[in-house]
Amino acid sequence: MTSEVVGAKGQATESEHAREDAEFALRLTQVRKSFGAVKALKGVTLEVRPGTVHAVVGENGAGKSTLMAIATGELAVDEGTVEICGVACHSASQARKLGIALVHQHPALLPDLTVAENLRVAMPPDKRPSWRASRAWAGRAISDWREGEVSPKALAEDLPSDAQSIVEISKAIVQNPRVLVLDEPTEHTSAKDLPFLFASIRDFVKRGAAVIYISHRIAEVKEIADEITVLRDGEVRATFAAEEVSERQIVDLIAGRPIDTVFPAKNLGAAENPVVLEVEGLSGDGFSDVSFQIRAGEIVGLAGIEGNGQREILRALAGLEKSSGAVSVRGRRVSVGTPVASRRNGFAYIPRDRQAEAVLTSLSVRENLSVGRLLEFTRLGFVDRRAERRDAQEHVERFRIKTAGVRAPIESLSGGNQQKVVVARSLGEDRSVVLADDATQGVDVGSRMEIFGFLRQSAQADSAVLYVSSDFRELAGLCDRVLVVSRGRIVAELSGEQVAEPVIVERVLTASGTRERAEAKGRRSPIGKLLKGNSGPAIILGVAIVVLGVIGASASPYFLSAMNLQGILTLFAALAFAAMGQQVVMLVGGIDLSIGPLMGFLVVLASFVLQNRFVSWQLWIGLGVLVGAALGVGLINWILAVPLRVPSMIATLVTFTALQGVSLLLRPLPAGQINTDLIRQISTKIGPVPIMAIVAVVLAIVLDLVLARTVIGTRLRAVGSSLGVARRVGINTPITLLVAFLGASALTVFGGLMLIAQIRVGDPTAGVDYTLLSITAVVLGGASIFGGRGSMINAMLGAFLILEVNALAGFLNLDTAWQQWLLGGLTLLAVGAYSALRSPSEFLQRLRRPRPALLTEGAGS
Repeated sequence: MTSEVVGAKGQATESEHAREDAEFALRLTQVRKSFGAVKALKGVTLEVRPGTVHAVVGENGAGKSTLMAIATGELAVDEGTVEICGVACHSASQARKLGIALVHQHPALLPDLTVAENLRVAMPPDKRPSWRASRAWAGRAISDWREGEVSPKALAEDLPSDAQSIVEISKAIVQNPRVLVLDEPTEHTSAKDLPFLFASIRDFVKRGAAVIYISHRIAEVKEIADEITVLRDGEVRATFAAEEVSERQIVDLIAGRPIDTVFPAKNLGAAENPVVLEVEGLSGDGFSDVSFQIRAGEIVGLAGIEGNGQREILRALAGLEKSSGAVSVRGRRVSVGTPVASRRNGFAYIPRDRQAEAVLTSLSVRENLSVGRLLEFTRLGFVDRRAERRDAQEHVERFRIKTAGVRAPIESLSGGNQQKVVVARSLGEDRSVVLADDATQGVDVGSRMEIFGFLRQSAQADSAVLYVSSDFRELAGLCDRVLVVSRGRIVAELSGEQVAEPVIVERVLTASGTRERAEAKGRRSPIGKLLKGNSGPAIILGVAIVVLGVIGASASPYFLSAMNLQGILTLFAALAFAAMGQQVVMLVGGIDLSIGPLMGFLVVLASFVLQNRFVSWQLWIGLGVLVGAALGVGLINWILAVPLRVPSMIATLVTFTALQGVSLLLRPLPAGQINTDLIRQISTKIGPVPIMAIVAVVLAIVLDLVLARTVIGTRLRAVGSSLGVARRVGINTPITLLVAFLGASALTVFGGLMLIAQIRVGDPTAGVDYTLLSITAVVLGGASIFGGRGSMINAMLGAFLILEVNALAGFLNLDTAWQQWLLGGLTLLAVGAYSALRSPSEFLQRLRRPRPALLTEGAGS
């Protein structure tokens, strides 16, 4: 190991620049890591040379992910050392500076950012392109893969999984790292992208960099790797040159035992069996006029280039996509319009993405196995836990699930065993049709072999299996027949000796070509695209404001008078600043309940520090006290939510209560005249328009530009989009969250000043209503409650609409209850309109995203 200079706190202060002459690009020596009683790594040594592709293979739970997390600094070692290009590494930030980049198995993209923004935010500051040049730069970075198909302007969440994988890999390569770690890079990569991936890897190592390639697909490992290391049970079992061993030897080393065959024997006599599933003229979003039959005992595969409709067909039969056509099970016409109907009519569905659609992460193994069949264990409305546990234990034994027990959290299992829980839940019941979408994605060769066996056993038990896979070799080995799908239609049927990988590849690639991805999802008109973006809520709110204005003008000629507009705009300025402050916190995934009481507290404080008897310099000091108090509240909110990990809603509820209590303590009753000269300055107008209303509009425009085009704006949206991913790409999330809380408090100061001009005395209850009103304004503005997406202009328009509604209610002589109902109805209409701009699948995708950590569990530090 190279020598180190150790600072006062024992931290290495050696240069963080990688050594060009280092013998190893990455060297881990005798690395040990335990999680409680579980020893994940037991003295692992791994040496990766520059200019080579070094594959790391092993079963799920063998320690591969833990080893790579240690290599990239995301986990600290218990014992052992980590060196990157000859320099000892102790943290994730140092690892990035030394030149290591990790491509995660599940693309670690910020869903609410564009492709260009995802690539740009991951770059080191000295290599980051300007905002103007970023789209062209991002386009060049991904052009070798699919020129013109992946737009740099597209939101990451709107991309299909294979395109997200392309962006994730491109994001790592453009950083030009010395060590590139690829964790299952082909799990979400389509067949047509594989040659580009391998070409990119070979070109990359020619420049002297090193690639660590983690995969369960042994054929790929043999093709791309120079050296292979096999991990099993947290230990290195062997390291050898790739050309020295066969695929069979690698598989045996991984499993720790000889494996006779990967695929179970096919059912050669299925053609004589009765038909179980018959589909006629099935059509839906991305497929049309699909007809086929599957007989008892058969496994039929759907093959095609990714995005040609094969997965949509499967999801339609599972009731997850709308469809039309005839579906019959064992000769009986059935409905598959909903997941409940599909399940009731004999379908079992194994989804591709177990984390998003299958595994209930907060529940135990037992609960995951029985959640769909609780009525079987219910007696008089109560679940018989003993029967439920007994059934779960039977499933664990039958499907060979490795777990500490049925009460163990599902998250404690390896990926392969989690998948076996999903398979057991689907196959453990008597189902006529099994729909399996890449059922072995992300699992090791041993678990894959077992899952293949379970599917074949299910078919032999008089069921029909419809299987979709992106791996043509897998389809050839498992399926009795293969249906080739192109442009949403079945264009070929392969059976007998035709079910072979070369034939499947040829038929898929020589089909009528891949349909345009936009066609699969339904083309949007230019107006539809406009409404879907941040402009959509602004347009809807603008229309609503105009319509209400017309209604108000027809009800009374005074509604649009200068005096009434002046009154609305005066109130608008206060609420607009509060709404923009709320928007900042909601942008990072939180909610600030303290905004209203803070405005009231500033009014009370002003009654002490901004009195009539004070001279100019004293007023400036008083204004400084208001700003300092507001920023202090923002700092307290941050301390509670970030270092102390209190969910933001609870943290700001604490400050809500504290501020209200202090206000009442200082001014039990309204009192204390606030400086009239200051109030006059704040209330300055240009015609009927208050100057502060103009300031609010200008500030909203400026802040939206900041959010869209600056580093801090991108970081705020990134943290709200995905806190975990933001950390991985090197964003200082605690500082970014501090900026959000302090920014919200600073904007609240402006709102407080407007409230001071309206109230004029210290009233402890003055600002309470602004908390709920600010949240309503932001929701009306179309901001995402998940964080990551929002607009200051839209929040401002939402604030104006609220005050217009209140004014209209007054002119229509409606009481307070009607005002609230009218505002609530408009809010529901607005939210419904925004949801309608997205397809149901897009909406569900957002619902499946993890809840904002800042809102639910605190952000940590």
